[in-house]
Amino acid sequence: MTESWKRNVCHVTFVNFLVLCSLIVSAQTSAGKQSSVELRIRPSHVTKGVPDTISFVFVNIGDHELRIPPVSPCIGGRFSGTLRLRLEISPVPTTGKGGGCGGEGSHLLGILEQAKSWKRLKPGESLTVSYKRSELFVSEQAPGAYELWGEYQPPHVPAEDITALEHAGIDFPREPLSSTHLRFNRPE
Repeated sequence: MTESWKRNVCHVTFVNFLVLCSLIVSAQTSAGKQSSVELRIRPSHVTKGVPDTISFVFVNIGDHELRIPPVSPCIGGRFSGTLRLRLEISPVPTTGKGGGCGGEGSHLLGILEQAKSWKRLKPGESLTVSYKRSELFVSEQAPGAYELWGEYQPPHVPAEDITALEHAGIDFPREPLSSTHLRFNRPE
């Protein structure tokens, strides 16, 4: 074998190795990005064109059971996630943006004990949590175009607890979620 042929074989082998590695990383990245839960918001009790109550709806769009940890006010914890209602208004009043939180308290149990109380959602099932806008610290009443959306920040679960949950076969939302934006108009 010539030296040139050996270099070409090594080069082709190395390039194939790099392509294979990039495909593996790409597959892992896309698999990690695809969430099996979707966050939606649903308005109700519309007064003067703007909803007084907002429901946050977690929908299991995956093919396996998942659990939803409790939500907590503004600052999430180790075992609780955070729900926020975001708001943009135009024309911009004295404050043009807003946002707030709502939720339930968390417990100081171990992760596997805590996960027993998390809401179970089979594929296609949903969990709805509702709050008045005032409970979410979004009480703007100015006339204008309102754009509302919901956000969910998952709990801050340490790596060793995630491993314990995985070994127990418990899946939960690990990535932040955002709903679609809904638009309303409050007349003058």
